[in-house]
Amino acid sequence: MAPTPGPEAAAPVAPNTAPPVSPPEDACHATQYAGLIGKPITGSGVPAEGPDVRYIRPGTQVTMDFRADRLNIDIDAAEKITGFRCT
Repeated sequence: MAPTPGPEAAAPVAPNTAPPVSPPEDACHATQYAGLIGKPITGSGVPAEGPDVRYIRPGTQVTMDFRADRLNIDIDAAEKITGFRCT
């Protein structure tokens, strides 16, 4: 019976040299809503709030986790849309 090779006999493993993958610049499709800036949040064409769409009003507490696929809609005190961003 042949001896079992020890850990020193294991083949070397190459380090992971793949560059980090960046999400697409507009992964949440924010640019398609640019025409709604300045409109009321209740207007037609505004995506409904949900798991992938977040309404952010003055004083709203939000988590700081990064999700490129989540659409954030910034809303002012008058309930008008001030911007869209993917985070």
